[in-house]
Amino acid sequence: MTRTNDLSEKQHETILVQQAILQKQEEQLELLQRRAGIMEDLMLQMGEILDRDLLSLLDQPLLFKQDVMAKLGISDATFRNYVADEKLNPMKLGKTEYFFARELAKQLLKSRKGHR
Repeated sequence: MTRTNDLSEKQHETILVQQAILQKQEEQLELLQRRAGIMEDLMLQMGEILDRDLLSLLDQPLLFKQDVMAKLGISDATFRNYVADEKLNPMKLGKTEYFFARELAKQLLKSRKGHR
């Protein structure tokens, strides 16, 4: 009879441990679900910000390589050097290099700050 009681007691302890583990796992799952929800909200907000930023870019005039060279008073070779040195970062559509005015201004400010 003692052996049966010991076995039952051990089974009961095992069940209690398993219940505690299950409860902890459920708490962790709930926490993960809340975090996933927060991440989804952040991704949606970031998507909206990117969409607005892209739309604002469409309102800007496009500057092509020749326009940039004329505005900066640089030669074709200097333009290519600036691109190679990443002082300028043109966007490309096929073989055509172009800039948005705002992005060009940001790049120039960034390259100036690096020289000071």
